[in-house]
Amino acid sequence: MTYLLIFITLLLSFLIVYLILKSYQSQKKFQTRLTVLEDFIIELNKEHQKQSIQLQLSEDLKIKLKQVNTVLNQNVFELNYQLFENSFPKKDH
Repeated sequence: MTYLLIFITLLLSFLIVYLILKSYQSQKKFQTRLTVLEDFIIELNKEHQKQSIQLQLSEDLKIKLKQVNTVLNQNVFELNYQLFENSFPKKDH
């Protein structure tokens, strides 16, 4: 009977040690995956910030292009008007 109790105690002790080791390995594996995930999230965040800046620049460029286009259209209109006036002078009565 004593041998049986010693055997069960040893068996349970080995089982506890095995489970502790497995738990430690599982924690390390989880930590590794978590680190990879954190790095991926950081990269995504950087990419998002970069695209946000590009989008803002794009919007600024659109606004500037509209302004330049308006000025250019006005200049073209004035130039055409002057050419028209020079081509067809007013007749004085």
